[in-house]
Amino acid sequence: MTKTRPEVELLEKNRPRQERAKRTYENILQAAAELLVEVGVERISTNLIAERAGITVPALYRYFPNKYAVLYALGAVLMERQNAIFEQWYECHLRAGGAPALLDNIYELLKLTYEDTRDRVGGHEITQALRAVQPLQELRLQSHRAVAAQFAGMVGEALQRPTDEVMLMQARMTVDAFYSMVEMALGDDTLSPENILRQGAHMISLYWADILARN
Repeated sequence: MTKTRPEVELLEKNRPRQERAKRTYENILQAAAELLVEVGVERISTNLIAERAGITVPALYRYFPNKYAVLYALGAVLMERQNAIFEQWYECHLRAGGAPALLDNIYELLKLTYEDTRDRVGGHEITQALRAVQPLQELRLQSHRAVAAQFAGMVGEALQRPTDEVMLMQARMTVDAFYSMVEMALGDDTLSPENILRQGAHMISLYWADILARN
């Protein structure tokens, strides 16, 4: 079945180049992140974002066609940051000790991702919006697919075997479980984030230790 394109326009209209325009663009994103925390994704609007950013609504529309495009840009920034954390972690520990070093340091990756998202204004709310808001869900899926494909390729190279469908599935399951654990640590204040991340790291480590032992 062929997927139809979302009806909501999600791409910004203009990527600013001049410093003043860049500041306005960043102010819009900052205002949206703050409002996500204060009023939630259902109540946020272009009027509220423009007011918080100190600009007119027509000025906001020069950059973004609607509120979903603003949220999409926020989500893209968050996903790019999380992906960068993964790449830096992977390269560091792979060079230090190969696959065993990676398995020994999964908690570090979970903790770094958790802390970066927690400390970002609206970080948790953005992750919730990417999961819950239909026009934004594809961004989250695309990011997870990209990280999983990269991870599977790295594992295949380390094991000196082609990246097949099974390995892609294993990598994707790992990526989705990983981000679910981070979201749980961010969102459930009845549980200790430390315990969630350590137990999550243990689960992933056992899963991949079994996979590596059979290869």
